[in-house]
Amino acid sequence: MRAEMDRAAAFSQALKALADGEDAKAAEMAEGLLRRSPDDAGARQLMAAVALRQSKPAEAERWALSSLDVRPGHAATWILAAVAARAQANWRAALERYRRAGELEPNRPEASFGAAVAAIAIDAAEAPAVVNELQRRFPNPSPAWAEVGGALERGAQWALAAEAFALALKAQPSAKLHLRLGAAMQSLGRRGEAAAAYQQALQLDPSSAEAWFKLGLAFQDSGHPDRAAEAYRRALALRPELAEAETNLGVVLQELGDLEAAKQAYGRAINLMPSAFGRVAQALTTAPKGALWLDLDALRAHLSELGRLSR
Repeated sequence: MRAEMDRAAAFSQALKALADGEDAKAAEMAEGLLRRSPDDAGARQLMAAVALRQSKPAEAERWALSSLDVRPGHAATWILAAVAARAQANWRAALERYRRAGELEPNRPEASFGAAVAAIAIDAAEAPAVVNELQRRFPNPSPAWAEVGGALERGAQWALAAEAFALALKAQPSAKLHLRLGAAMQSLGRRGEAAAAYQQALQLDPSSAEAWFKLGLAFQDSGHPDRAAEAYRRALALRPELAEAETNLGVVLQELGDLEAAKQAYGRAINLMPSAFGRVAQALTTAPKGALWLDLDALRAHLSELGRLSR
């Protein structure tokens, strides 16, 4: 009885160390438990969790499977083994293990959402059916939808990805998720909804240069160069090294008829990223409100100097 109490106390301390980010301490304590009882399934599971935290998925998988040899009916360890397989891009093993966890605990969301991600990764054509089944079984919004949205995003299934991100946002709003929803909407050509999502992201994180830049893209694509210019300027105020924002700022300023300011932005862009010159030269010389230059070397030098002086 005393030995079991000591084991429970040590295991609890190891879990706390893991939760506190003290991976080495947690591993040391788990190893101590295993020295006393080599078949301790909980200690093996803990070693798997530590290995995953240390980005050692193969080792994590080995420990998780050895734990399951001793305790095959433990859903959390099946999920751990699935996560380790996912980290090694072994989606079929991950799907099988998530399904085992789901059979043991049918109402456990991690198992069902993890299985959905794996199923989509294996066969993108299954995505609509997978999403419909998840919505049937888990009708309430959940942060886990963000992971499903990521799988759909990777497969360029933008409508379903937008749906998944919207469900995740209802459960747990974040600037990052609004950005991902906005990107999905923009890929669908729904620029107004994309801009609204980026504006929601900025309400949560006004210092996000990425959100300002993407808002600029949405305004530019929807024919609002003045609003795009303001968004690009806000992005550059936060991250002056964003060459693409400088290039796009030049494009919209040129569209607005301010050629001198456009050339200054182009100059700053090519000073930040010389490879941007090709796009800059094309925009400057072919647009209706541009300027014709036959000597591209002279154009590069001219823009570079304007950019340097306007910093």
